[in-house]
Amino acid sequence: GQQKQAFTHDYLMPKKGQSMLEAYSGIPYVAIGQYAYGFSNRVSVGIVYGYTPFVKGYGLRVKAVIAEPSETFRLYAKAPFLYYPKTQNGEGDAWVLTWPSINGEWKLKNGARFWAGAGVIGAGCYDFIFRREAEMKEQAMEDQPEGEEPELMAGIWNTFQFGYSKPISKKMSFVAEIAPVMEGFKLKSKQGFLDTAPVIVTVGLSYSF
Repeated sequence: GQQKQAFTHDYLMPKKGQSMLEAYSGIPYVAIGQYAYGFSNRVSVGIVYGYTPFVKGYGLRVKAVIAEPSETFRLYAKAPFLYYPKTQNGEGDAWVLTWPSINGEWKLKNGARFWAGAGVIGAGCYDFIFRREAEMKEQAMEDQPEGEEPELMAGIWNTFQFGYSKPISKKMSFVAEIAPVMEGFKLKSKQGFLDTAPVIVTVGLSYSF
């Protein structure tokens, strides 16, 4: 009988001097796309654009292989830096988000890969973080009813992510990842600045050319 072909396409990043397109859907975004360029076999930078049901955003995503002690294991980091011109409530305030994470990844004989790791999400109103943080805090204190704490326009959470990829051709891979958003070891509540579901789900394809 014929032996089934095992493809070796790497979903993570393009090789040096090559490019990759990625398209995903999931939670909280409806669609997100990325074009990435490989500056080396271990580092790539991508341009990202996507939207949730309420807001659109764009930015950069950096990926880097930290260590690869064998053909079946590697340690890598990735970090998107996203800018959203408007908040979900439609008031027009711009905000930013970043999600640096580190994953340990294992490769199987059939080319499939699975990984697990941890990360940190930071998000906040652009003005609150970069321009007028002290002034905005003071204004929030003045506008808040006496005896109540003002709502902070920023937040930090941690994640534990788990993922799987499988090459489906010489140039394309299927990718899936789930990342619970945590406050320590508890799922994030819906209260606060980032009012979304306490999990990030990613399903899509990566294509090298």
